[in-house]
Amino acid sequence: MKKNRIISLDLIRAVAILLVITQHAWSGLQLDDSSVGNLCYVYQELVVMGVPLFFMLSGALLLDREPSSISKFLGRRFKRLLIPYLFWSTSVYIISVVMHKYPDVHTLSDAICFYIPYLLSGRINPSYWYIFVLIGLYLLAPFLQYALSTSHAKRLTFYGLLLWLIWITLRTYYPEFGSMAYYKASAFMYMGFFLCGHYCVNYLKDERTNRRLSVIGFVSGYVVSVYGLIGDFSTPLAHTLAVISLFLLLKSFRLSHRMSSFITSSGRYTYVVYFVHVPLVGMLCMFDVWNWCSLWIRPLVIASVSFFISFLAAYLFDRARFVPNAWVGI
Repeated sequence: MKKNRIISLDLIRAVAILLVITQHAWSGLQLDDSSVGNLCYVYQELVVMGVPLFFMLSGALLLDREPSSISKFLGRRFKRLLIPYLFWSTSVYIISVVMHKYPDVHTLSDAICFYIPYLLSGRINPSYWYIFVLIGLYLLAPFLQYALSTSHAKRLTFYGLLLWLIWITLRTYYPEFGSMAYYKASAFMYMGFFLCGHYCVNYLKDERTNRRLSVIGFVSGYVVSVYGLIGDFSTPLAHTLAVISLFLLLKSFRLSHRMSSFITSSGRYTYVVYFVHVPLVGMLCMFDVWNWCSLWIRPLVIASVSFFISFLAAYLFDRARFVPNAWVGI
């Protein structure tokens, strides 16, 4: 196990992946529709916080470093990012071809011809879209590192976040303002969370104050966001407040020694869990065996089972070493 891991960030990572898995289970059961009632929005507003939490984590970890050469930084990060993506995407592609999941692929020749286009376009599994956005942030990270290594780092970060919040406010009234759409979201939104993670870890260090204010911020932001979804009006500032507050709350959370060990392992295995859970959730949602539990509990059950199996797969990869850890994302 690697040393010098930050337990609080591993906790955020574990919560974020659980939220992402639950979101996919919720969608896989086709419950992300207003026809199932207002509880849909209660679920939706919570589970969509998983992805912003991951971007905040990336900013906290990548921007708080001494600047290195662009080629060295990108080479190291892309190696860790792309090799597992190729490994798991190829595995999922082969399984999907065998199960006839792609309408354009009927023969071995089709499978070979469509592999590269599907890989580059994210069509092997649309849920892997996160990797493409992260690549864009990696391209920006070396330049941000240089900017934040100066004596004006705190001021630059503050003004950057201020502009981001102004942009969010404008989008409340003008939804298409400065929009670079990507899966119904905006690239600017992700960049803001990326920078915000750095600010929260480096400049908001009073954990007692963080705990108090983040509880208030999360509850108020979450309630307003859910109310906005029910009333069909935009509340991006409230959503942003809820995400940042959740990040700060988890960052200041105190864990027992026994729990810390599990959370650390979860942190190391998160990337594997991310790749493995996607096809796993899809298969579990197809099984008609969930009638024993309430409709609203099923996504949590599927998410828990998916997390456990994915975590076990990562553990076996880590222990057995029948495939190099770098290939699978450990």
